[in-house]
Amino acid sequence: MKLSVFAGLLACAVTVSCGPFIPVTKLDKVPPETMTAALNVKIYRAGAETPKVNQYIGQVIGNSCKNLMTDPPPTTNDALLRLRIDAVQKGANAVMDVTCDPAGTDTWGTNCWSSVSCKGVAVRE
Repeated sequence: MKLSVFAGLLACAVTVSCGPFIPVTKLDKVPPETMTAALNVKIYRAGAETPKVNQYIGQVIGNSCKNLMTDPPPTTNDALLRLRIDAVQKGANAVMDVTCDPAGTDTWGTNCWSSVSCKGVAVRE
């Protein structure tokens, strides 16, 4: 009985700990038209020029995560691409007040060896 309970808990722990705890867009699942539109989303860094806003949509986030040893290192460009995809999926054509932060090693909070997170406000110009 004790062995089967231990095996069940171990299987549960392995299953839960396999993926990142933060939202990471799977790029191979993004439709080509969304990816093309995402590449055209304008990025305005925090403290830089502010666009003429017609509509505020809301916060968008893009995370780049090295979850497995075989994953490539996280990069700001990868996080920005995922931010742009989130913006397109919400109907935006620009993101303002963008900031990016490398999280470093935080395997307990994110389940990533290292990560970069970019955040901003999605808008329609």
